[in-house]
Order: sequence, then C-alpha cells, then structure tokens
Amino acid sequence: MIEIYTDGSSRENGKCGGYGLCAIKYDSKSNINNHIDYIYTKQLENVTNNQMELQAIIAALQLTQTRYKNEKCVIKSDSAYCVNMINDWIYKWYRNNWTRYKGQPIENLELVKQIWEYLKIEWSNFTIEKVPGHKDILGNVIADYLATNNLPKLLKILKENDVEDYILENIDLD
Repeated sequence: MIEIYTDGSSRENGKCGGYGLCAIKYDSKSNINNHIDYIYTKQLENVTNNQMELQAIIAALQLTQTRYKNEKCVIKSDSAYCVNMINDWIYKWYRNNWTRYKGQPIENLELVKQIWEYLKIEWSNFTIEKVPGHKDILGNVIADYLATNNLPKLLKILKENDVEDYILENIDLD
C-alpha cells in the first residue's frame, strides 16, 4: 500500500507558491516497512493556496496511474476543501454542468476538471482522506516543507528520520 501526502502553499495569496507530495510505501514482503519512496515539489508564480492544494492532488493522482499503478493508494491531504470537493462536491458540480449551487461558478474549474478525469476511472486504485495538518505526521510534514520550499527544515526532518540519503536521490525539482 502507498500513502501519498499532499500539500500546497501560497505566500501572499496570488503571488508565489508551491506544492509538494511525499509517498510512503508499506511493503509487507520485505524488511523495509513504512519507508519514504518518492517526494516531489514544484514552485510557481501567480498562484493561490487552493490552486497549489489542487495541483498537489493532481500530482498525486498522476502517481497513482504511473509509478503506483499496481498498488492500492491512499492520498492524504490536510485541505478540507480538496477532500470535500473530491469526495462529494465534484459529483454535484458535474451533474449541474460544472456550476455550483444556484449556478454559481466553480473556482479553479480547469484544475477541478483535471481531477475529474481521474475520478472517472472505472477501477481506480486510490482513495482520498483528510489528515490533520501540523500534527507531526511525517508524510504531511514533509509535504508541507516541500510546498513552502523550506529546504533547511526538510533536510533536518529527513536526517532525524534516517531517510535523507535515499530521499535525496529521488527529489524531483523541475
């Protein structure tokens, strides 16, 4: 099983921001349990916090269909907006021709529609769950440091958890 923690951030909402994810693999067939398998971050300009939260979810969904296609994946987000949207609201919005209650527009509709494409997969290998933010959950903390581009804290927590050598080989900073 794979747990993929996601987070998004925007400093001065509407200016610069980023998103990150941390995938933790649980392998019952080996001596290595609960190891960090993959982390990813991307920094962007002219973005909002919700856009970055959604981008992180999209990146996680892409991983479920590529790197982890044959694994059961649980995407974990500390964004109630994202979790509620994916587990509930998006289905209503689709039925209402991509509008909210009383025809109100949906913010970040292009990103929402990208997520919808993954939700339409008939035999999907993922679920999404809410996780409390800032509660010392390793995957969530790493995703937060990636999203906020806080590399000193990221390196510190990786070292404290004896994972920095393996992880540094897998960071994708494009």
